[in-house]
Formats: sequence, structure tokens, C-alpha cells
Amino acid sequence: MTAASTEATVRGELAGRVAIVTGGAQGLGRAYAARLAAAGAAVAVVDVAGAAARDAAAEIGERTGAEVGAHVADVTDEAQVAAAVEAVVQRWGRIDALVNNAGGALFPTAPFDTFSRADWDRVLAVNLTGQWVCAVAVVPHMRAAGYGKIVNVTSTTVAKGGPVGLTPYTAAKAGVIGLTRALARELGPDGIRVNAIAPGYIPVATPKDVHTPAAAQALRERVVAEQCLPVLGTPDDLGPVVEFLCSADSDFLTGQVLNIDGGWVHS
Repeated sequence: MTAASTEATVRGELAGRVAIVTGGAQGLGRAYAARLAAAGAAVAVVDVAGAAARDAAAEIGERTGAEVGAHVADVTDEAQVAAAVEAVVQRWGRIDALVNNAGGALFPTAPFDTFSRADWDRVLAVNLTGQWVCAVAVVPHMRAAGYGKIVNVTSTTVAKGGPVGLTPYTAAKAGVIGLTRALARELGPDGIRVNAIAPGYIPVATPKDVHTPAAAQALRERVVAEQCLPVLGTPDDLGPVVEFLCSADSDFLTGQVLNIDGGWVHS
């Protein structure tokens, strides 16, 4: 599905809603932000890369006609996240959805015992602690409204235990599943739904290479061969599910992890 066809099929499902997408300046986060904007939401692109966030917000806003803002914040920094959330509330008066997307393997694949403690701590901070930090910042506003959607991003690496060489990332993403289920249980009485998506292998450009080009190509071929659907996934395969989880259509769904992987985990 192309970006153009994606926008052609969704109009107004999220009209009047306000969504925050962390790590929204590039890759999958940018695709999620564009999908929510195309569905009518006002979207706050939050990213540590300020220039990229501003570029993404401007491009998505121009393409979709939605209100899209850019906010600079490191999701591991509580003060920066709180400031970004406050700016969103000041502009739009509410927060209906949080897509906790910021994260990544951050370092090239390596044996588990060769990562430094600092590397381990950084991967867990960005991928797991950052999602908790962002939830802490938005939940008071959702509680006040009696409604909210939190979409955490985990990974199918948790179910597969690989690819080998990503132990800190896989451990962090496993923690995201526990966080999702704990928050769903705790926040359900407040009308806040908390779910997670587990993308399969979706190649996107990132600032740091995790795999060598040869290893990345071999991984693509292996994953496609192992999936029930022998096709390579794209960001446009994930956006509709994120939209669904941010919409009223998923109001009776919480505490769930949705694998979006062409059946890779099922294989």
C-alpha cells in the first residue's frame, strides 16, 4: 500500500483527537505520525532530533492538511518529556493518544557478553524506561478526560529470541510487554486502554547501522522465507493497526500485543 493510497482510504476517523508520536521524525515513527494525521488527528512529532522533527511535521502537515507540531525531547529525560507534553496541552488542550515508538537497537549486533554496561543501560533506557517516562507524563491528562489510548512498541524479536546479537534490545522490548500489561490493568478503571504492537522485520533507514549490508540482506531473505506471507513488510503495513489502536474502534481492547509480521512469529 502506498502512502497516497493510505491517505485515500482514511478520512476523519480521528478527527478532533490529539496524538503524540515519539521518535516520529523518521522511519516507522514518521509513518505512524503520517497515518494518524491522515485520519484527522492533530499530531505532535516528538524526537530527539529537532531539525528532523520539524521537517517531518512540516511535510506531514502539508501533505495531509492536519495540524502537526514538532517537539524536541529525549524520552529518557523526564523534564524534556514533561515540557513537550505541556506544550502539546497548551496548544491543543488535550492528549488522546500516545504512540511510544522511540527506540532501536542503537548498536551493531554483537555477542551478549561484549556489550558494555553503559551500552546495556542506554538500550534499556531508550526502549523501555522511555516508554514509562512518556506514560507518566501523559496519563494525568488522560485520567482527567476519563479516556486515552497508549500504544507501546515492542518487537517480534521477543518471541523469536533473535536475530542473534541484539540481546539488550530484545530484553528491553520484552520489558515493554510487561509494562503494557501492567499499565492496562492499572489504568483500565480510568478509561485508558494500553496495547502494544510487535512489528516484524521492516527495513527502514536509521542513523546507525545495526547489521552490515550483507547481514541485512541475508536477514531479509530469511525472514521472508519463514513468514506465512512471503513478502517483505513496509511501514504502511503497520500504520493502519496503529490508527485502529488509537481509535474508538478498539475501545474494548487492552493489554494486548499485536504481532504485525506476516506470520513470522507464527512460523
